[in-house]
Amino acid sequence: MHAAIESRRNILAGLRQRSAIATADLYQMIGVPMPVTAFSFQVKPAGRDFYHVFDTRTGKVAGFRRGHNAACALARQLEQK
Repeated sequence: MHAAIESRRNILAGLRQRSAIATADLYQMIGVPMPVTAFSFQVKPAGRDFYHVFDTRTGKVAGFRRGHNAACALARQLEQK
């Protein structure tokens, strides 16, 4: 990866982290519980020992795996992107 792109990604990651901290502080100051964030991907059974990973925003299948643990790992990986 180009150094400028990597630098920009690191700066944006730091800004996202500071934004999350500031939001949590705001909710704490006003005494309101912070809203729960919904997951973007859900794992649903699709037959015997097969699972689909659905994108909750579009309703489309983002991938599938054999085994629940493998499907959950894929959902976590897609969630991080």
